[in-house]
Amino acid sequence: MAKNIKMKILNVLGGANKGGAENFFERLSFAIEKRKNIELELLIRKNQERYDLLNKRIKKIHQIKNFYFFNPFCHKKIEDIIEEFQPNIVLSWMNRASSFLPVSNGWVNIGRIGGYYKLKNYVNCDFIITNTEDLKEYVIESGWDPNKVEYIPNFVKNNESTKTLNRSAFKEIVCLSRFHRNKGIDILLKAMPYLKNFRLKIVGQGSEKNQYDKLIKKYSLEKNVTFYRWTNNISEFLNAADYLVCPSRHEPFGNIVIDGWAHKIPVIVSDTGGPGLLVKNNFNGIKFKNEDVFDLIDKIKFLDLNKVLQKKLIKNGYNNYKTKYSEQLIIDKYINFFEKIKCAE
Repeated sequence: MAKNIKMKILNVLGGANKGGAENFFERLSFAIEKRKNIELELLIRKNQERYDLLNKRIKKIHQIKNFYFFNPFCHKKIEDIIEEFQPNIVLSWMNRASSFLPVSNGWVNIGRIGGYYKLKNYVNCDFIITNTEDLKEYVIESGWDPNKVEYIPNFVKNNESTKTLNRSAFKEIVCLSRFHRNKGIDILLKAMPYLKNFRLKIVGQGSEKNQYDKLIKKYSLEKNVTFYRWTNNISEFLNAADYLVCPSRHEPFGNIVIDGWAHKIPVIVSDTGGPGLLVKNNFNGIKFKNEDVFDLIDKIKFLDLNKVLQKKLIKNGYNNYKTKYSEQLIIDKYINFFEKIKCAE
């Protein structure tokens, strides 16, 4: 490979839907693009909304319509893009993109995982980046060389908007999530009949919406719960809410917890997965027993009555965000790791 002044990175995403990993792919791409010593190209599954968003700042974006393993065109397209771009680093996201990677030849393949995925999809990866320490242990216990596995957590955007004072007689809860059973939104909805002085805003989209509508009708929650489509401007909801609830049954990392900290809002999470590890109970958030509706109700009421605790959670959560999950800190970790492992030129 010819000597380059700039490090060249190809960032590859095979998923089409909105979700935590897809949203972070976008944030990471924007953050890397800011670096003057980086030349960045993207390869994504064809998605007009994502393309339009990314193309505002990133000009070299390749798209593949039928991004499937058994489509030979996909393999050929990826090989051609790599051949033309000559990257130092190919960063692939999750199973689909990682399973397509050709064996590295003058570049480094890195698979980025945010869940307990089947590692056979990463056979052509030279390294793996995980976004939680327990996932790093999972990869190593599955047979990977510890020197080939790096833990780098996610970051969230700064809150650049102003907090909005809630002048309503009702306290406002916000939940931001894909509509999937793992996200536990039904648990939060089942709690709402017992939270008479609260209103709930749910921001997201997905296949479970019909199930939520049935629960709203069953419990007569039409005046208590409002749905909003997912937006990249989540600050408008976080800045206006009193509490953020993450009721997931299963959640590998929990970006939204960090978002809550960055927006100086108390967070209440289930004691599972990423959120259960991120939150220290009664220090930077409140934890309730996973899938326990009545424990969630008790924790919301308890926090609402404890103003001193609310201030403590906000202060400690924000400090955690600034010292561990800020954009500058995490991007430096990514770039330093890339510099360390890229092929000698």
